[in-house]
Amino acid sequence: MKAESKLRCLASLFFTCLICLVLSSASLHAADADSAPVTPKLFDSEETLKVTITAPWQELERNKSYQGPYPATIEYEDHTGKHLTHDLTVERRGVKRQEACRIPPIKLRFEKEEIKDTVFHGQTSLKMVTHCQNSDRYDQYYLLEMMAYRMYNQVTKYSFRVRSLSVSYKDSKNGSVDADRFAFLIEDDSDVAKRNGLKKLEIPRIRPSRLESETASDLALFQYMIGNTDWAALSGPDPEECCHNVKLIAPRPLKDGDKIWPVPYDFDSAGIVNAPYALPAEGLGIHSVLQRLYRGYCAHNETLPAARQKLLAQQAAMMGVLDSDERLVQRSRNKAAKYLEKYFKIIGDDRDFEKSVVKMCRI
Repeated sequence: MKAESKLRCLASLFFTCLICLVLSSASLHAADADSAPVTPKLFDSEETLKVTITAPWQELERNKSYQGPYPATIEYEDHTGKHLTHDLTVERRGVKRQEACRIPPIKLRFEKEEIKDTVFHGQTSLKMVTHCQNSDRYDQYYLLEMMAYRMYNQVTKYSFRVRSLSVSYKDSKNGSVDADRFAFLIEDDSDVAKRNGLKKLEIPRIRPSRLESETASDLALFQYMIGNTDWAALSGPDPEECCHNVKLIAPRPLKDGDKIWPVPYDFDSAGIVNAPYALPAEGLGIHSVLQRLYRGYCAHNETLPAARQKLLAQQAAMMGVLDSDERLVQRSRNKAAKYLEKYFKIIGDDRDFEKSVVKMCRI
């Protein structure tokens, strides 16, 4: 019996030690996992990502009639310093900027497996805004456009995030390199919807009453702030899909009475940017994009006072965005700051606000 008792004690001790070893190993693995650097998401950082994109750029620039994809690669260092290369395709996009720019805006398209567990994880297509022309002054226009996106991020979460790039364009056919050019990426509308618990919505047209009123007021007052009239949130030039420079997101399935959130994009025609090719649409009664014109809808006037107070409270934050990137030269920064100051003077005065905003709404 003593021998059996000793055996039971030894067996118990053995299993106890074995369990301790297993738990210790699991703990070490968990510690390793906790200490391993987490791959950051593309739009969670405002740091400039340095990339080299190799493609037949000269052919893409010259062949304006072809709007299809070209084979390409993108190279960069990840957050650990590891050099990565991914296959993708690039293609021309946009309308107005294709006519005005030597380097048109670009769409990047990825295969999901190609970018799994990288900073581009989950991205299938991304809009990239380029420097447009070789002149350095064009960088200033698109820096200001990128800053407009970041200003709107201060106003509402129903907004596109952006990521700054420093791009080296390497031609895959002749080997030439145009190095360290400014560009930025725009978050996909599906991702904007997803992080707000909604889905992107494709619908021909909607009524003003369907728009979520607070966000619609935020949008209209922001567009007035940056001097942008190049937008419409109810319908657009495409009879099959709303809208013009505004995406819509909403609950799915969409039910009667559900509200729809408008998300604006493409701010290159705004007065704060003042791109040389930008002109207001005919019939608006203004002759320069520097002239402000409120284009919000009367149906949302009840939420205008709250939107007004929100924007007034964020004046310092808006000005701070202009100071956030050293690539914006002092002359551009000063002009943009003065343009914003005029806006805050208007909406800060009750009479001016009533005359220039409330009474100018669209029915």
